[in-house]
Amino acid sequence: MNKFYEELPLITLNASKVESRRNKTCRIPTEESIKQDREDAEKIMSLAELDGDVSLDDKIEPDEKHMIETMPDDAEIHSSNKAGMSINQGGMRKPHYTRLFVFNNKIVFQAACCLPLRIIAASLDCDTVSGRVLYSAHSEKEGGKLVYEFQGEGAELIIDVKRGESTKAQRLIFKDIDKRGLATFCLRSLILCF
Repeated sequence: MNKFYEELPLITLNASKVESRRNKTCRIPTEESIKQDREDAEKIMSLAELDGDVSLDDKIEPDEKHMIETMPDDAEIHSSNKAGMSINQGGMRKPHYTRLFVFNNKIVFQAACCLPLRIIAASLDCDTVSGRVLYSAHSEKEGGKLVYEFQGEGAELIIDVKRGESTKAQRLIFKDIDKRGLATFCLRSLILCF
């Protein structure tokens, strides 16, 4: 989607954590929801033209995630289409996931939920980072999808992701991504040798 990299605003380290209003009952993913998320993720990686470069088995889950308060007038940085922003309270489940991939000197973030998604800030080892949208979409039926590529190398990536027009964002912290990406590369190399 975006040919050029844009520098993202640096995260606000002292952003206030907020409690989610969602019911925090312990939900264990069902086999069906895991399968739905995987199929959706594969389809979106294909649309982002990354399906030949990365395996979903190499995903890196966030080490920490929590909600933070953001400024209500944040400039829209990278958004999905705004059409059909309402949440369908009934009906079918939409895929929900957040993950990171490190491969071929690339850091790629992938996310899905029921609302449009956009990255409003990020930091790589506490420094500014540039990135570009590889795929972004939202529809009432499919929900919001985002694939975003970051430039650079580092150990810790912090991403603030906004969903819809909320004044809150989800902060995702990925640690030791340089080691995890290297471990994945070495494992794949060993498999190819045999």
